[in-house]
Amino acid sequence: MIPRSLAKLARMDAGEITWRGTTAARTLFDRTRTRLVAPRWSRTDLLRLLAPVDELTHVRAALKAQRWPDAQRELGRHFAHAPRRFAIGPQSRPAIAQRIRREFPDAARHATERADRILAGDYDLLGYRGLRFDSPDRPHAPTLPDWHVDPVHACRVPRTFWSTVPYLDPACGDHKIIWELNRHQHWLALGRAFWLTDDRRYRDRCIAELASWLDANPPHVGVNWASMLELAFRSLSWLWAINLFVEDPGEAGVDPAAHENESPWLVDLLVSLDRQLTQVERNLSTYFSPNTHLLGEALALYVAGRVLPELAASRRRASTGRRILLQEIDRQIAADGGHCERSMHYHRYTLDFYSLALIVARNTGDEAAGRFEDAVARLGFAARLLSDDHGRVPHIGDDDGGALMPMMGGAPDDLRASLAVAAALLDRPDLQVGTAPEETTWLLGPHAAIRNPQSAIRNVFSAALPDTGYYVSRSPAGDHLVVDGGPHGYQNGGHAHADALSLTFAVRGVPLLIDPGTVGYTTDPALRDRMRSTALHNTLTLDDRSQ
Repeated sequence: MIPRSLAKLARMDAGEITWRGTTAARTLFDRTRTRLVAPRWSRTDLLRLLAPVDELTHVRAALKAQRWPDAQRELGRHFAHAPRRFAIGPQSRPAIAQRIRREFPDAARHATERADRILAGDYDLLGYRGLRFDSPDRPHAPTLPDWHVDPVHACRVPRTFWSTVPYLDPACGDHKIIWELNRHQHWLALGRAFWLTDDRRYRDRCIAELASWLDANPPHVGVNWASMLELAFRSLSWLWAINLFVEDPGEAGVDPAAHENESPWLVDLLVSLDRQLTQVERNLSTYFSPNTHLLGEALALYVAGRVLPELAASRRRASTGRRILLQEIDRQIAADGGHCERSMHYHRYTLDFYSLALIVARNTGDEAAGRFEDAVARLGFAARLLSDDHGRVPHIGDDDGGALMPMMGGAPDDLRASLAVAAALLDRPDLQVGTAPEETTWLLGPHAAIRNPQSAIRNVFSAALPDTGYYVSRSPAGDHLVVDGGPHGYQNGGHAHADALSLTFAVRGVPLLIDPGTVGYTTDPALRDRMRSTALHNTLTLDDRSQ
C-alpha cells in the first residue's frame, strides 16, 4: 500500500500536491471545529455576506437590527424587481404562464398531478415511483422527507462530518437515491405548478422543505455535504426557487396576508447557499473527478456568481467557474463534438451545462458567451447525430438517470428538450427534433424565437464522429445504427463500458439491438461489473474474457 501511495505521489506535480495539502489541512481544521462546537445556521451571517450595493440598504438595516420579517420583505421586494439574469425571472411569470397555457393545453393538469404527489410525500426518482422518505422521528410532519434515508434499501446514512461519511458502503444504502432527492430539483416541478395554477400550496411546500432541510443538514454534517457535484446541483435548484417563489408583498395582485407570518426563508436560503458554494469552491473536483463533476461544480459557481451580485463572493465565484468552463471545453469536448467520457448520458449533461452557461452569459452581458456558443454548437451537432428520429439516444456508457432540469419528469435518454434549447440558442433549427417541448420556454423565456421544423427527418444524416469514435448510419424510414468504434473512455474510463466495436440498431424507430445501460453504481458491485462487461454488449468476446 505504501509503495503504491508513493508512486501516486510521484506522479503529482507541485500544483496538485499544494492543492491536496491545503484541502486536507482545511478539512482537518473544519472537522476538529465541528467536534468542539456544534455547527448551526445563523441568520446574522447574511449581513457580512452581502455585497456593499446601494439597492440592499434597507435589507442591511433590517439584518443589523435582526428584524427578520422586515429583512424577508425587503429581500422579496428586491428580487421581485431585479433585472432578469437567470433563465427566468419573477417579472416574466405572467408571460411564461400565458405562453405555456396557450401552446401546451395539458401543461397545468400535468404540473398539478406531479406537484400533488410531492405534497403527499411521494417522489419519483431515478426510475422509482412513489418513494416515501418519511421519518419516524417527525410524526408531526409525516410528509416532509427524512433527508438522510434510502427508502429502497431501508438504510439511513450516519450523520457524521462530511469527509467521514461512508456513502460508498452498501450498508448505507444507495447514496444516489438520497442525493437525487437532496438535489431539490423537484422544487422546479412545484414552481411550474405554482406559476401555471397560482395555487400557493406548492410555494408553501418548497418553503417548508427548505426549513426542514436546514434543520437536518447543519454545515458540513452528513451525506449531503459529501459530494461537491450534489451541492452544485442543489445550489442551482435554489436559484430556481428564488426566481419561482419570490414575491413583493406590496405588489398588486399579491395577498399581503399570505406574507404576514411567513418565515424569513430568503434570509435562510442565502446564508446556506453561500456556505454551500464556499464548500464547492474549496473542494473542486480538479484532481478527483475532472470530468462532468468538475463541469457541474464550475457551472454552479459561474451561474450563482453571475445572477447573484447581491453576495460579496459572487465576482470571485463567477471568475472561477468561467475559467474552468472555458478551459474544459477543449479538454472534455472532442473536435467532433462528442464528449470524451463516451457516455450518451454524460454527453447530454455537458450539453445542458453549457446551454445554461450560455443563457446566463447572454443575460448578464458576459463576453464568455462566444466560447459557450462554440461548445453548445459542437455538443449539439454530436447529440443530434447520435439521436434517432424521436430524439432518443442509445444507452452507451454509464447513465445515472439524473438531469440538469427535470421539471417535466421526462426520460433521461430523451434529448428533444436539450436539442430544442440548443437549436434556439444558436438559430440552428437543423438540431431540433420535432416540436420544441415545454422546457424550452422555461429556459429561454416567453419571447424566445423557437422554430418548429415541419419534419424531424429532413435534416438528419449519416456521419462519423472520428475523434470520439462513433459511426452513425440512418435511413429516411427511421432506421438508426450506431457503432462504437472509438477509444475506451476518458482518463481512467470511469463512465465507459467494455463495449469496443459494439453497436445498437433501431428499425423504424423500434429498438432491435440495444445497449442495456447501467442499472446501478455501488449497491451491487457484481451486477455493476456485469452490466459494464463485454458480454452484455453487441460485440465480440474472446475466450469468455471481458475487454
